[in-house]
Amino acid sequence: MRLNLLACVALFLVAGTVAAQDVDALQLRNRRLQEEIAALEKRIQSAAGTIRGQLTQYRMGQSLLKSRQELIRGMEEELQVLNNRITEKTQAVAFFRQQHLDLVTAYEQLLVQAYKHRDKKLWVMHILSSETATQAYRRWRYFRNYSDYMRVQERKIRDTRDSLTLEEARLVVLQQERVASRDQLANEITRRQADQKVLDRSIKKLQQNEKQLRQELQKRLQEQQKLDREIQKALADLEKKDLDRDPAAAEAARVLSANFVANKGKLPWPLKEAVVIERFGRITDPKWGFVFDNKGVTLSGHKGGEVSTIFNGTVASIWMDNRDSYLIRILVSHGEFSTIYCHMVDVVVKEGDVVKTGQKLGTLSPLGEGNSYFQLLRNGVPVNPADWCR
Repeated sequence: MRLNLLACVALFLVAGTVAAQDVDALQLRNRRLQEEIAALEKRIQSAAGTIRGQLTQYRMGQSLLKSRQELIRGMEEELQVLNNRITEKTQAVAFFRQQHLDLVTAYEQLLVQAYKHRDKKLWVMHILSSETATQAYRRWRYFRNYSDYMRVQERKIRDTRDSLTLEEARLVVLQQERVASRDQLANEITRRQADQKVLDRSIKKLQQNEKQLRQELQKRLQEQQKLDREIQKALADLEKKDLDRDPAAAEAARVLSANFVANKGKLPWPLKEAVVIERFGRITDPKWGFVFDNKGVTLSGHKGGEVSTIFNGTVASIWMDNRDSYLIRILVSHGEFSTIYCHMVDVVVKEGDVVKTGQKLGTLSPLGEGNSYFQLLRNGVPVNPADWCR
């Protein structure tokens, strides 16, 4: 019985630990989404009234609605985990209550037997009435260990009672968490409706300036194509330089590349409190018929904010063009990886500088939208930055 009790306790503890880890991970993800949503809500309000500002507001509104929907799904998952944990705790409480009842009942029977045999003369007579010496020895051992056995049972009752009290307290906490989660979920559903209204207003504004919008979208597409050509040229120049590397430099680049890979999923974004408002890959906007293959991501940050490198590397190239919105561009080499940073109005590095993770490269315009275009390439091929940065 003792082993069964310990096994059941261990099982409940392991199950509780795993469930706690699951809900902690969900809560962490949901907190990050809430921070992202809060940042987008502020930036939407501060977007400029120009057609470009309206388009940025529209993109942020889409991201806000998407993040809110993801948060609601996360909260629903969290609520389901809490429901599962409450079910487990309810079962644990029921188990310990029954265990405690069984132990108390058995102990009461022991007390009755102890009372019946409270006279030591009866114990002696019982031993003397044994038919064999072996039987007499067993009876003597039984009486001698009887009090020890009762103390063991008392300890089991106390342990079970303590476990029951603990599980009941945990059950109450979980039930309170569930109530709070339900309230938060209801609030987020209401806010999602408000987000949709904000997005609808953005669409209405853009519809009123549809001709300008289509011109802006076409301009954006042309600027993107021009930037892609510039990046390919910068990468080709970098590749030529790499061919002239000595063995020591080649080995350093290999080590740097391995360290970059080891930090996948943990690299910082180039902007503080960055929110992706244009994702990597093909972007299709059925509202306006706008389709293009995005080889990077557009990040929303603070107006006039700093742009920082995401990993150790060397500034390979800096160039600019005041005729488009990308302004100053910087290419940083990280061995077989390269990163592109755009939309800066000034820089604090020069070509050939060795930079460290998080080091400032330049500054966004305080008059702009706080957006920055960012690319990550591996051996010259664009990869999704969202898979590498957190």
